Amino acid sequence: MLLAAPFAVLAFGLHLGEALWLEPLSWRLHHFVPGLLTNFSLLAASAAAPIGGYMLLTRSARRRPRTWHLDMRKRRFTAPASPYSTGPWAVAMGWICGGIVFTERVPNQEQKRIAELGVATTISIALAAAIMIMVLLFLLLIVVVNRPLLSLDADGMTLQSLGRQTRLRWEELLPGGPRPGKPNPTVLVLYQRQTALADGPPQPRPLPARQLHIDTAFLADTIRRYADSPDRRVGIGTVEELTALQQTFGSPTIIPASST
Repeated sequence: MLLAAPFAVLAFGLHLGEALWLEPLSWRLHHFVPGLLTNFSLLAASAAAPIGGYMLLTRSARRRPRTWHLDMRKRRFTAPASPYSTGPWAVAMGWICGGIVFTERVPNQEQKRIAELGVATTISIALAAAIMIMVLLFLLLIVVVNRPLLSLDADGMTLQSLGRQTRLRWEELLPGGPRPGKPNPTVLVLYQRQTALADGPPQPRPLPARQLHIDTAFLADTIRRYADSPDRRVGIGTVEELTALQQTFGSPTIIPASST
């Protein structure tokens, strides 16, 4: 996660630098089509370079088995944040911020500069800086908090986000397990029974599987197993139960909690 921070700053600098210094190079090509293609190529390179560098540097993390982590001390299975989403998202936000700063062509010259628009330019710079700071603080907060986004124990499941924590007991879930959300198949939908004081149909609870570093089908099968079979819940958080999950549903290799 923290490795995304310098690449986000690099993406910001490359996008702004492309607008100020590289884009004028395309103006020297007096034909419209070659100049336009050169401009788009430089713009694409300013985004591809930092994102590609980050993906290359974090390749080993993305290759880790997408399965449950075993936390024997707290008798639970946990799923950490996916390295596929947060890091590249932060780098992409850095690149977008580089395009927020207003620039303009220097009159009668093939050069560009920060636009001289007074308050509007100041606002664009302040907005870009504010978004960049929030992105960097978001990355730092995720690392400092260091909580699994999803955990299962004998009583139920806990979905953790930066702003809130959702707790669902196994008895509250309808049998049959989660169902793929449409049109996004990486979102699973859990159905929670209404309380005795509230009438009506079951309440849908979206589970953002895209954000978790665990195979979506294996996640759905696991939740269905414990929602439908109360006798299996006592084994949650043990090597034996996780091995049984792997053998039954074909998950990747077990990862102990010490590797999180």
